[in-house]
Amino acid sequence: MPYSKIFARDIMDTDPPYCLMDVPVEDIAKRLAEENLTGMLVVDDDKRLFGLITESDLIDQQKNLHVPTAVALFDMVIPVGESRFEQELKRMQAMTAEDLAQTNVVTVGVDADLGEIAAVMADEKVHHLPVMDGESVVGMISKHDVIKALVANR
Repeated sequence: MPYSKIFARDIMDTDPPYCLMDVPVEDIAKRLAEENLTGMLVVDDDKRLFGLITESDLIDQQKNLHVPTAVALFDMVIPVGESRFEQELKRMQAMTAEDLAQTNVVTVGVDADLGEIAAVMADEKVHHLPVMDGESVVGMISKHDVIKALVANR
């Protein structure tokens, strides 16, 4: 089957792992470890997509905090990296899925073909793509799913 004939609906996990926004980060870490997961959707009470949490988010939460620097130019002191510092501090203090989740999630539609899926993953440097049918999350595709589809169709 040509790659243009393989669609998101064909390779997505139709029952992707998810959690509600108020789940403690510790519970998410346990679940990722115990179920051998690499990512999890975060949804609101109506099961609408709020964000995504990956192994990388949990690892980033444990890294050392980068203290912002300042540059002196003439008689001015210009802070550099303050917003990054604030973002890192917020993520390090995250207590719930809502606090830690990436909310600017890249998604694809159910009719996206394998080439488009691969391009989005490569261009956006993401490992997980929620699959949307309108406003509803209907699945998730991981890089592993893409590799399996490529191998199966050679």
